[in-house]
Amino acid sequence: MSKPVTRSIEIAAPVPRVMEVISDLENTERWANEAKSAKVTEHDAQGRPSKIDVTLGAIGFTTTSTYAVSYGDASVTLTFVAGKLIEESTIAYTIHDEGDGRSRVDMSSTMEVNVPVPQWGLQRAMGSSAEKNLASIKRDAER
Repeated sequence: MSKPVTRSIEIAAPVPRVMEVISDLENTERWANEAKSAKVTEHDAQGRPSKIDVTLGAIGFTTTSTYAVSYGDASVTLTFVAGKLIEESTIAYTIHDEGDGRSRVDMSSTMEVNVPVPQWGLQRAMGSSAEKNLASIKRDAER
């Protein structure tokens, strides 16, 4: 498994609003820069996405991967369960209440692919995607 890529962002919105925005998983802004589409295929008892198919295209490859989604009181974790080019992947968000209606989101992402991609290139792409993802969450949560 790759070394985790971690990023954090401060958001002027309460934890429930941030959780709501993170759970909007069909919004491709929540995914890698290379996301072409995202489709929820299952929901949990509370109506939240519990399984999602994401199509990614990068470095001459296109693949659709399935992720299982789990929720904690202030966390969302996506775990890779099926696909062709990805071997393992976990994306975890933890939301912290900073008081006064503010939150901090910590995101951690790991990925292992089964195509020849230099580790530094994968880490760089994951970091860039994490920054885009968190900026999207901030923008939408603060609306």
